[in-house]
Amino acid sequence: MAIVGGYHHVHIISPDPEAAADWFGRFFGGEVIGREEPRGARNVIVRIGEAVLSVRTPRPTDKPIETGGSKPTGLDHICFLVDDLAGMVEHMRSNGVEIDEEIFDHSGGSEAAFVVGPENVLFELIQDK
Repeated sequence: MAIVGGYHHVHIISPDPEAAADWFGRFFGGEVIGREEPRGARNVIVRIGEAVLSVRTPRPTDKPIETGGSKPTGLDHICFLVDDLAGMVEHMRSNGVEIDEEIFDHSGGSEAAFVVGPENVLFELIQDK
């Protein structure tokens, strides 16, 4: 048995999946490729480059992780490879997006920055030099 290809999708839970999908379109060039209502949740499916994010409403059966205000263990961030890091960060900043970590030198000779997306999901943007 083996993994076939890259990851299949990532889910982000949001009270307003349409607004989150709009944000992904505006800042990441995301395109809504589907809408569905599996198991009692509204789900908007967004393609960003070759990646797929599913943004859905909470389900009554969801069990949120209580963190006591601190960052939980588990998923830390989602990273996208970009072609104009400085331009993207400036565009996002000028439109009110929170820049969590300014552009920095990343391992392997690349540069990266962290931005805060819908529902406080952390995104790393990375560009090869």
